[in-house]
Amino acid sequence: MDKKAIYNCKRHLIEKNLGEALRDISPLTGDYLYAPLHERISNIKSDYELMLSYMRQGYPDPSRDNLYLQLLRKLDRTVNDAALIQRIQRDNIQRFYAGKAGRPSISHSDMKRRMEGFVSDLAVLELTESDNTNSQRDALYHEHHELMSQLFTEICFSPQWHRDDQEFYEQLLLSPTTDSNDAALLVSAITLATTTHFDVYKYITLANIYRKSSIPHVRQRALVGWALSTTRTHQLYPEVSKLVSEMTSDPDTSRQLLEMQMQMFYCKNAEKDQDEIQRDIMPTLIKNKGFEITRDGIVEKDDDPMQDILDPGSGDRAMEELEKSMQHMLEMQRNGSDVYFGGFSQMKRYGFFYTLSNWFCPFYAEHPGLSATRRKMKDDKFLNTLMDNGPFCDSDKYSFALALASVIDKIPTNMREALNNGASFGPIASDEILTDESNIRLMYLQDMYRFYRLCDARVCFYNPFGGEGGRYALFFAYAIYDGKINADDMLKIGNFLLKRNQYPSLRCLLDAIPAESHNARYHILNGYSEMESGNTSEAISSLRKAVAQAPDNRRAISALARALMQSNAYEEATECFRRLHESSPETKSYALNLALALIKTGKAEEATPMLFKLSYENPSDRSVTRVLAWSLMACHKLDQASKEYSRLLSADNPSPDDYLNAGYCRWMRGDINGAIDMFGLYLSKGDGVLSEEFEKDRDILISGGISPFEINMMVDMCS
Repeated sequence: MDKKAIYNCKRHLIEKNLGEALRDISPLTGDYLYAPLHERISNIKSDYELMLSYMRQGYPDPSRDNLYLQLLRKLDRTVNDAALIQRIQRDNIQRFYAGKAGRPSISHSDMKRRMEGFVSDLAVLELTESDNTNSQRDALYHEHHELMSQLFTEICFSPQWHRDDQEFYEQLLLSPTTDSNDAALLVSAITLATTTHFDVYKYITLANIYRKSSIPHVRQRALVGWALSTTRTHQLYPEVSKLVSEMTSDPDTSRQLLEMQMQMFYCKNAEKDQDEIQRDIMPTLIKNKGFEITRDGIVEKDDDPMQDILDPGSGDRAMEELEKSMQHMLEMQRNGSDVYFGGFSQMKRYGFFYTLSNWFCPFYAEHPGLSATRRKMKDDKFLNTLMDNGPFCDSDKYSFALALASVIDKIPTNMREALNNGASFGPIASDEILTDESNIRLMYLQDMYRFYRLCDARVCFYNPFGGEGGRYALFFAYAIYDGKINADDMLKIGNFLLKRNQYPSLRCLLDAIPAESHNARYHILNGYSEMESGNTSEAISSLRKAVAQAPDNRRAISALARALMQSNAYEEATECFRRLHESSPETKSYALNLALALIKTGKAEEATPMLFKLSYENPSDRSVTRVLAWSLMACHKLDQASKEYSRLLSADNPSPDDYLNAGYCRWMRGDINGAIDMFGLYLSKGDGVLSEEFEKDRDILISGGISPFEINMMVDMCS
């Protein structure tokens, strides 16, 4: 009941209907769970009734609209707190984590004193050398870690802030006397809180930290948090719209937001990337166990001396395959792929990750959770090397270090040396990459993605990466950004999404682009989106607009031709492909598609010479051979067509359609049993329905001398 009341109240707040919103939220005033909010709701209701009374008496009030807006804002903030209470009280996992924050909460003055005291105490300790310095340092870090974990959880489950909270946290997190790791950690806590239950003062805090901080990893965390903090009631907060306008009008910020939007989809593709690694890269690495990666690169291990005699080139081929696979993975990483997610996702069940803050804690070697690893490493420099050179996000660095603790005693000396000097990371890590703000942001987004995919506590918070399809990872389409994001940037994201087949997100993005920005680029993207949805007529309409606005745009003409082919408008499609072929006669795809369109319009005689030329220039291209064979069959040159189909069927892994079309050719030549054999192979290797395929190709069958009755009889013989 309370959840429904909160939802309905929010819906009316979006509509700016205060009266209905108050009526929806009123049941909560009879529920003891919401006792802290009863007075706030009653005060808003009383103020509104007073406004109604003055208006009823006919008193003019020039500030009436402003007062109404203020009451809407107060109620929105109250309802956000109600939603927080509802989630905590109705969900055991959230109640557990919220309870770990501890009560009473730490006061602002005590928080500031203890956080600054840690920095000063640590500085003093570094200047003091004694027998128990290490134990004192460990105790100091342990006590501070406990403090920060509590603060992190308190902020995550904190109610709406007031202006003095905003001012306090801004000063604290921007202060040079605050440890940068602490500032970064608390920025993440603010992000979790306000992305789940919007808080205008937390939102402003994130924006100001991004704009004022000089520490890259603090700035980037703040930018991510600010960008992902959205609310459907943003129109109640003019300062929000003002901030969005200011931030997006800055070229550097706008560029970073564009990068961030793409990076979120790289994170969303982590599982797909892992599948590619397992399918295309790992088999090669496993197969080539005769090699090892050292500080000097990939080297060959001693192997069977007979191998060189039996297969003299095997070593070189294996080395080439191994290096190619490694380069493929490096290229994926350079392009933004999360190549480590698959491996490290299996290493998030250490007790370390049952502390909420540890998922977002910047990596530092002195973390109390790494005490066992430090003891086993002794004088080794691995943890510092990992912090400085490791190409992983912070969460994975902790996983790596924790896993190392269980195997360090078994690691050979030479490998320990490689770990200590960073050689184990090879060419993957470089100072330029590791310190680049774009890379810092990507690593942080990977930390976030791991949290939202793997942590039990993820159910407590709104997931900005969304579910399947990733459309909710598209923050550019949030209403809060309407009209604020440059249309060119929106269309760049659109091309990015189209290239990666992210059609639900592409549709969402296109719907957010204002009509005045519907240029040729927009219409091309919209055409592809409509084609994917099966709306061919809408796709053709949009793509015709694109061609009208950009007559020489080959991409627009090509997309229009494809849509026309799908709708069986072969004549117009032929003209489109002819334009493309004439503008670029050397482009194979244009010539091939023109030939196919000509065949569809009954002009196979014109298409065949083009296809012979393509076949001569591309003898191993099966696509060319297929279209040539079909064209020859349409021209009733069945002997020649049969030779082409024999070429296709003798190659590795023929397509099921190759058997189907070869069956047509044999049927037209009068080889009924041969046709039946081909159709049987087609059915065994594909999932097509023979009667449906015959109906699609009815015209060519009839033109080849096969009657409608014979078509029905062939279906029965193959059943």
